[in-house]
Amino acid sequence: MNKGFWEKLQIPIVGLSPMDGVTDAPMRFIAKKYGQPDVIYTEFVSTDGLWRIEKRGEKTHKIWNELKFDESEHPIVAQLFGSDPDSFYEATKIVAKMGFEGIDINMGCPSPGLEKRGGGAGLMRDKGLAHRVIEAARKGVEDVGLQLPVSVKTRIGSSRPDKEWWKALADEELPVVAMHGRTFKQLYSGEANWEVLREAAEIIKESGALFLGNGDITSVPEFIENYSAGIDGVLIGRKAIGNPWVLRKDGYEPSVEEKLKVALEHARVFEMSLPGNKFEIMRKHLTWYAHGFDGAGGLRRQLVQTNSADEVEKIVYDFLDENK
Repeated sequence: MNKGFWEKLQIPIVGLSPMDGVTDAPMRFIAKKYGQPDVIYTEFVSTDGLWRIEKRGEKTHKIWNELKFDESEHPIVAQLFGSDPDSFYEATKIVAKMGFEGIDINMGCPSPGLEKRGGGAGLMRDKGLAHRVIEAARKGVEDVGLQLPVSVKTRIGSSRPDKEWWKALADEELPVVAMHGRTFKQLYSGEANWEVLREAAEIIKESGALFLGNGDITSVPEFIENYSAGIDGVLIGRKAIGNPWVLRKDGYEPSVEEKLKVALEHARVFEMSLPGNKFEIMRKHLTWYAHGFDGAGGLRRQLVQTNSADEVEKIVYDFLDENK
C-alpha cells in the first residue's frame, strides 16, 4: 500500500474538504495561509472533460483553473470525478504530472444528475465499476512513472449506511478513505452520523487505511474532544467558507477587523490568480466573511453588489471606521 505523504502527517489530520465551485485556487490559498490545514483537496474535476480538453490542446480552457494551485498549498490532492475507467486512466496521467501529492476519487458527490450517470455517489451502487475506476487511476499514476497515493472520498451509503460498501473499500487497500456522515439520499439534510462513521472506520482501518470523517464539524477542538475516537482526522468543508480559521487545531478565533481584512485579501488574490473571471464568483465568499457580528447583514448587502477588490476595500474600511 502506497501511503505517500499521508503517512508523514501527524494525527489528527485536518483537511480542507473539496467543494464544487467553492474550493478554487484563491479560496484554497487563503485557507492554507490562515487555517493551516495538514492537507488540501481541489474542487471536483471531470475526468471526461479533462481528457477531451487536453486531447484537443485547449490550453486556456477554464478546467485548468480548477487544477491551479500555489506552492504554499502543499500537500495538495487533486480530486477527480466521473464513471468511465478509461477517462480516469487518461485524466490521472495528466494530473499526476502537475505536481500534486495525491489523487482522490470522488465517490460521494450528491448531484442527482451525476449519480444517475454512475459518477460521484453513483459509484457506491456499482462496486465492480468502483473497483475498475480505482485500478484505472492507479495504472495512470504508474504509467507516468510516479508513486502518488490514490484515495477515495465517499459517503456512508447510498440510501442507508452500507457495511458492504465499507468492506468493499477495505478490500481495495486504499491508503486513505474520507467519508461524509450522510447517505446520498440525505444529500445535506439531517445531521452527519458520527456513530456510523466510527463503525465504518473500524472496518476500513483493518486494511491499514487511514480514515477521515466529514460532516457538521464546527471546530477542530470540537472534533478532537467529541468525535476523534477511532478516526484519524477530519475534513471540514462548508464551515470553512469565509472562515479559514475553523481549520486551525488551536481553536483560534479572529476579530471582526481581521476577518474583513482577510476577506479583502481574498478578493485581491481572486483577481490576481483568476484574471478575467467574473467577480460575481467572489461575492459568495465575501458574504460568508460577514457573519456573526453587529452590522453584518447590512455589510453583506453591500458586498454582494461589488465588482472589484477596490470596491470591497472601500466598503470594508468604511465599515471598520464606522464601527470603531
